[in-house]
Amino acid sequence: MTSRAIRCGTLFDGTGAGPLRDALVVVQDGRIASVGPAATTPVPAGAATLDLTNRFVMPGLVDCHSHASIVPGLGDQLGQLCRSPVPQALAATANLRTDLASGTTTMRVMGEEHFLDLDVRAAVEAGIVVGPRLLVAGRGLAASNGHGRALASYDGVDEVRRGARENLRRGANHVKIFVTGGVSSPGAMSTSSAYAREEIRAAVEEAERAGTYAAAHAHGGAGLRLAVEEGVATIEHGALAGDEDIALMIERRAWLVCTFGIFMHPTGIEQGDGQRATIMDKVRWARRVVDENFPRHLASGVRFACGTDSMHGLMAFELQTLVRLGVKPADALLAGTRWGAEACRVDGEVGTIAAGKRADLIAIDGDPLKDIKAMARVTLVMKDGVTYEGAVGRSGR
Repeated sequence: MTSRAIRCGTLFDGTGAGPLRDALVVVQDGRIASVGPAATTPVPAGAATLDLTNRFVMPGLVDCHSHASIVPGLGDQLGQLCRSPVPQALAATANLRTDLASGTTTMRVMGEEHFLDLDVRAAVEAGIVVGPRLLVAGRGLAASNGHGRALASYDGVDEVRRGARENLRRGANHVKIFVTGGVSSPGAMSTSSAYAREEIRAAVEEAERAGTYAAAHAHGGAGLRLAVEEGVATIEHGALAGDEDIALMIERRAWLVCTFGIFMHPTGIEQGDGQRATIMDKVRWARRVVDENFPRHLASGVRFACGTDSMHGLMAFELQTLVRLGVKPADALLAGTRWGAEACRVDGEVGTIAAGKRADLIAIDGDPLKDIKAMARVTLVMKDGVTYEGAVGRSGR
């Protein structure tokens, strides 16, 4: 049995307890064995030590929404998805390394062509590719005339069922369906649904039959409400959600997964497809709507988490934006850790630093509870008890 004793300057464990000064985390065989004050927590005989007494230690980040192979700043995101498998895999390998280096230890991938995400997940688990632990969807379910349609489309109840079943047969963790329009596609950003009620219900039923859940790309309006009414568990983006939409999500206990960076950060859509005036107009409009509405939405009681939507390495920006929109820093950290794990239904394994959980933690230079910008200064990442320092090429136990 390999043991490690980690001395923390400040520990934010994500459980709801206040930050603990001079804490000790004991890791054994990739799991957290014990957590407590350094003065009273026993250190196993022969345990290696890791001195983080000048660092803020917290759970590894959970990115609830990304795509392994896409870089929005390059533009033409659907075109990127439609590349052949080898360029896709090479792009994913570089992107996932960036994600892990920034502190993301668990990532939910929300659709890839060629079932690339399932193969990359296996490569990460085998140690061939360095990256976060992946939760994958397989191919996103998109209507032939809807947002998100890449190489494959699924029209009608039978095709939606077939698409969901094929993803699940191959080992997908969840089902992803594109319901409304999007910011990066041309034309008006529709909040109506590309799918009929029965088609959305079919995706939800197939997910639940397999013991999992469905997630929906939905920005707001009638499309979002239709998805929530039919039992979708997580609403992705929600940039145009109104008060009525949020109230329904609260009633049905659906999660809102915020993805700010892709349309707010200058290296996102603005750098890529934003070179087209019609799309940049949509980006500016979405920014105004979010700045006006989200302080109210995030304070409403809706359950929320966050994801980068392929803005690799920028979970810190997501948390900073939450704080700018009125979220308390401690709640922003929870949105990036425990709440994200709950939304992805992996909170039994990750999201908090507690006995029995996977040994996923990160060290921060600074105190993000006092200055959320410190989240951009990750100096050490541990996933399953393996540490990665500086450039993620160097690791150790």
